[in-house]
Amino acid sequence: MHLIDGPQMTRMPVTGIVRFSLLFLLFWIMLTPIAGQNLVPNPSFEHLRNLPVKPNPKKNFEYELKSGYLPYLGNLMHWFAATESTPDLRISDREGLKECIRRYQTCDQARTGNNCAGIMTHMPQGKPSSYREYIQVKLHQPLRPGVLTYVELWVSKERQAKLISNNLGCHFSMGKINVPTKSFLPLKPQLNCDTFINQYLKQWVKLEWTFTPDTSYHFVQIGNFKDDAQTMTQAFKDYTGSSYTPPYAYYLIDDVRIWQEGDSEILRFADQEVKEDQPVTLDHIEFETDRSTLLEASIQQLDQLVIFLADHPSVQIQIHGHTDDQGSAAYNQALSESRAQAVGAFLIENGIEATRIQTAGYGETRPIQPNDSEDGRRRNRRVEFIPSRHPE
Repeated sequence: MHLIDGPQMTRMPVTGIVRFSLLFLLFWIMLTPIAGQNLVPNPSFEHLRNLPVKPNPKKNFEYELKSGYLPYLGNLMHWFAATESTPDLRISDREGLKECIRRYQTCDQARTGNNCAGIMTHMPQGKPSSYREYIQVKLHQPLRPGVLTYVELWVSKERQAKLISNNLGCHFSMGKINVPTKSFLPLKPQLNCDTFINQYLKQWVKLEWTFTPDTSYHFVQIGNFKDDAQTMTQAFKDYTGSSYTPPYAYYLIDDVRIWQEGDSEILRFADQEVKEDQPVTLDHIEFETDRSTLLEASIQQLDQLVIFLADHPSVQIQIHGHTDDQGSAAYNQALSESRAQAVGAFLIENGIEATRIQTAGYGETRPIQPNDSEDGRRRNRRVEFIPSRHPE
């Protein structure tokens, strides 16, 4: 297992995998396979139910008015707890985030999209002692025994957490875990990070492992499976939260991926399979007349595109803008470019890396219907995206 932060990489000692020398590690990076079909449903915690999410009356997270354990239990699809403790669904609020940034240097925000999970990995004043929180999900299908399996997830220390810890791991099981305790689960994780996470800087970092399952595991639990005696903690040096906050270690989790060697990835957008390098029309994107300002009616489909990109991190997209033939060719070209850029800007604002997005405008040059009727012109005024894979 190793930890990646953007282009930088730090080797971390862990259980369950061979340790590489630096030369072999660099060679391994070059040979890392493109991710196959992700077996984790709702990997970026964006799919919700029982909407709208109700505000949290306790306001536990200061600038996140809807974050908490009730949305995790009642609104988050596919994920559930493994014990009686209370993992959180962390919901980024755009206005709340702006207020947080005005006051603090660093604020909590999902890595992609608007949501992520949050769990306590150490709480010295907790009741009981060794209080822990775990998230759990049923995989799309059981793991195939004897097949090399890839596991990755992104983690970041919470802003208000005064402590950092080690021991964030993954335990695989054949059945669902539901233990009536708030203490640590005395299970042996197949994969574990043994060293501090975010020791010097609060940032999203990727934990990566490989292992070969010995049986058909169908569930995975994520958390700290060690008691206090086996868990290392230390104060975070650049803490920016309230001085009245009790000490604890708490981590945000996003973009969980599990796949097996030989799997091929199926791309799904809004519950429909889409093909690589084939255009997909965003038929519910609307703009102000003769402008590139997105209308509120566009948000639902744009959110679906954010979820698609969060669910498929090995995919990059081209966004193409098109117009009808009304007006000059030069005007239509400029309008189509600015509208494609507006869609791209929305994705970036909602956590999608800019390097995964390209935009282009084609004006009136690529009609899909004759421009001799209002219906034809309406169909030609469109935004499309084209998905393609890139090495991670």
